[in-house]
Amino acid sequence: MVIWLTAQDHDLSAPDSRRARAALGCLDLAIEHQTAISLLAAQNLWGPVYALLGRLLEAFVRGVWLARCATDDDLDSFQLTGLRDRNFEELVGDVERSLGSSRGVLSKLRRTAWAMFGDFADGASAGRSHPVAETDQALRVATALGLLAATERADLAGRRDVAISCRQRTQRLADFS
Repeated sequence: MVIWLTAQDHDLSAPDSRRARAALGCLDLAIEHQTAISLLAAQNLWGPVYALLGRLLEAFVRGVWLARCATDDDLDSFQLTGLRDRNFEELVGDVERSLGSSRGVLSKLRRTAWAMFGDFADGASAGRSHPVAETDQALRVATALGLLAATERADLAGRRDVAISCRQRTQRLADFS
């Protein structure tokens, strides 16, 4: 999947607007986190996988929020301080509405997995075993978020063909799960 995502991203050129630059920075970070997760999982380094999964979710949500929801004042604030003054739960809700998601998948992921992500990020879960079903689910979530970030990135770059290809892969992943 990492090689495929990299190939899709190869010829994308971003529009030159501060909204696009801000959003693309976060979306690129999300894709980089997904790549790192894949590499760490191949080495059975599950603690860092879970810690990065939380950062991947944050980067994806922030990137989509900046692309689709932020006002010009929000973009000014982001350039000065990032999104520290924004409640992440509100960002998730805004993003779900902008994507037309009535099922609240991102909200559910944030609620159910957020504490676990934090435990791994701060070392509270050191030495914990990782059942195969759990690690498989973590990798599916990471892959789906990486594909969604790539889809949004392609949309911003005006590459409908790449966005459609990413959406099709995301759908196949969802159908497989």
